[in-house]
Formats: sequence, structure tokens, C-alpha cells
Amino acid sequence: MRKPPLIALMVNLIIFGCCLPIIAQQSKRYPTENELQQLMKQFLSFVASPSPGNRDFYIRDRRNENETQKLKAFVRAWLPVNPDVAPFLGQWTALEETQNIYPSTIKGKVCIIETFIPTANDIGISFAQGTISGKQVRTSERTILVQQGNYLGVTFINTSNNQAGIYEYAWPKPLVDPAKLMSYISQADRNRLLQQFKEAGCSDTLPQR
Repeated sequence: MRKPPLIALMVNLIIFGCCLPIIAQQSKRYPTENELQQLMKQFLSFVASPSPGNRDFYIRDRRNENETQKLKAFVRAWLPVNPDVAPFLGQWTALEETQNIYPSTIKGKVCIIETFIPTANDIGISFAQGTISGKQVRTSERTILVQQGNYLGVTFINTSNNQAGIYEYAWPKPLVDPAKLMSYISQADRNRLLQQFKEAGCSDTLPQR
């Protein structure tokens, strides 16, 4: 789960109206339906007009044509195997973080590898499993993922005051080998996370025919 990032990022999050450090510890609950409705309004407003302080980052597509087409081909290949997860697949980027959402051979399931700035108490990477619920993904870390076009929202509960919040990602790129994402962590941590990934039936390659 995400840890407190740099001061500059914290300032940006205040501009967005949400605070990233509040989910440094896993919440004991998911956002409620009422909370989700309010967060979706906030998310759709953000999609229509990203916050001024980071408007260029969120509205400008920095992907090249090859990256765009590669992700589309990957999604098309997985549609017959796991159709409900298609809108969520890819490497979604925020200011200093990524949500890497991989398909599973188990229908309605995904694996999520999150990268963030390492701290003294955290390795800067985490693994979660997700289950499709309607048009959302409910994760094992008690977050709920929502998607709108080229934007992904991660909803969560503030562990310090029990309030709901959302953090935005954008412009999904093709997925990469999970081991590459973990190249900077210890071999023991890498083996543990890759084993979880394997056991969940997830993949960064095209499905076997």
C-alpha cells in the first residue's frame, strides 16, 4: 500500500482534495456505496477538468503510437479469457507512482502491483489481488478501483479519520514483466511477490491458445 511520498507530491494531493499518506496502513473497510457515489462525482469532475496544478500531466497523452497499439492488442487478446477486466488492464501512472493491473486466467480476477517511493519502512512496491464487482475492482487491500476512459481512480478509507478519498492515475501503458518492476528490491522480497503473482494465475504475456 502507498506510503507518504515527497513533500511536493503531498502539496499536489492537497490541491486534488485528497491526501495520499492516509492510506499508509491498510483500512479495515471498503468505502460504502454512499461514499463511492460522492467519490465518483469527484472523479468524473476531475476527468472533465483535472486540477490546475497538474493539468498538463493528466491531460497530455505522453504515450507513443506503438505503446498505445501494443496495449490495445494485449487487451483484445485477453477479452475472450477474462472480458470483465479489460478496461482496467495496463500500467496507470500518477505523479510518482504506478498501478500495474495484470489479467488472470481466473475470470473476474486481476493482480495489482503498485510502485511508489520507497521509505525507511517500506520497499516501495506492493501486491494485491482484485475482483471485478460490477464496473469496479475490489482489492485485497480494501481499495475500490473505478475507471473512466483514460483515467483510473483508486478509492480508499483514511485510516486516521475514517473518511473516504480518491487518488487519480491516467494514460495506461503496456504492462511489463513484473520482475522488472521489482529489480530494486531484495531477492527474497522479489521471490515472495512473484510467487503471489504466479499463484493468482496472472500474466504479462498473451494468453495461451
